[in-house]
Amino acid sequence: MYRRPKFLEVLIKIREEMAREADYDTDLFAELVRSGRGSDKKLSHSLAVSEANGAKPEQREARKK
Repeated sequence: MYRRPKFLEVLIKIREEMAREADYDTDLFAELVRSGRGSDKKLSHSLAVSEANGAKPEQREARKK
């Protein structure tokens, strides 16, 4: 068999690390949902929050359409 190039070895290690982090994040989210704990802050991706944080009137009108 041929030896893997160094780039491929590094890429595989990065993908493994990302998979572990994604599993941890999923487990953490599931635990937060089960325990009923949530953040006190509003979600930053919420439309209501983005409009309250200074969205321009024309942007609001474009969203309504």
